[in-house]
Amino acid sequence: MTTTTIITTITLLLAIGIVAVLAGCPKANAPIESCCYLGFNTSVFNKRKSGVYTMVNFCGVKCYDAEVYCDTINGGGGWLVVQRRQDGSVDFKRTWGEYEDGFGELTGEFWYGLRALHCLTGQGGWEMRIDIKLANGTKLFFNYEHFKIASARDKYKLTAEGFQGTTTNPMGWHNGNYFTTTDNDNDGWISGNCAGADAKNGGWWFTACATISLNGYYGQVNSVYLYGQPYVLKFSEMKIRPRQCSI
Repeated sequence: MTTTTIITTITLLLAIGIVAVLAGCPKANAPIESCCYLGFNTSVFNKRKSGVYTMVNFCGVKCYDAEVYCDTINGGGGWLVVQRRQDGSVDFKRTWGEYEDGFGELTGEFWYGLRALHCLTGQGGWEMRIDIKLANGTKLFFNYEHFKIASARDKYKLTAEGFQGTTTNPMGWHNGNYFTTTDNDNDGWISGNCAGADAKNGGWWFTACATISLNGYYGQVNSVYLYGQPYVLKFSEMKIRPRQCSI
C-alpha cells in the first residue's frame, strides 16, 4: 500500500465515522500510541528517529490504525507532521474535497487532511509548530500553545494562539478564520478568492489574503511576510502534538 493510498484511506473512513488504515490488532511491527511515544520509549526503537510509524487507535478508535510521520528532533520531538513542502513535486492547488481527504506522500510533500486534523485536535489540548527555511537559507520556527481545527460544519475554523517563535507571529492574521480552497471561498477578501483559479495559493485559512501561505505555489515571492517584507519559502513543515506530551 502506498502512502498516497494510506492518506486517502484515512479520510474516506473518517467520512463515514471510522478511522482506519491498517485495521485489526494486535500488530507485529511495534506500533506507537502517539508520536510522543518515541520520546520516552527509546528502547523499543533503539534510538529516536524521525520517520513513518503506525499509530494504533488513531483518533481514539480502538484497533484502528493509521500511518503518520513523526518528527522526533525539532522542538523536543513528539510531533505528528501534517504538512510538508520541500521541492514543489506535489501540486497544492486542490479542491475542498482533496484538502479534506489529504494528499501526497508522507516521506515527501503532503497534506494530511482537514478531517484528520479535526478528528485529532477538535476537542482541544494540542499545540502546533511550523518549521520553515527561506530561500536565503534562514531557518525559523513558530510555536502555538493552543491549536484546534473545527468541524466541516464550521468550515474547519482555525485556532492558533499562544505564540512563541524566532520572529513575528505570521499566523496571527489567520487565527479564527475559515478554510478556503479554489472551489469553496470562505475568506475575507470581498472582491475575490485568495485561493481562486488565478491566485497563487492553495487551500489555507485566509483573511485577505495571507501573511503566511504554506500551501501556495512553490517558490513564490510572497509565501511569508516577516516584519512587512515578503520572502520565498523553500521548506515548510506543520506539525502537532498533545500539550501534555512528555519528551
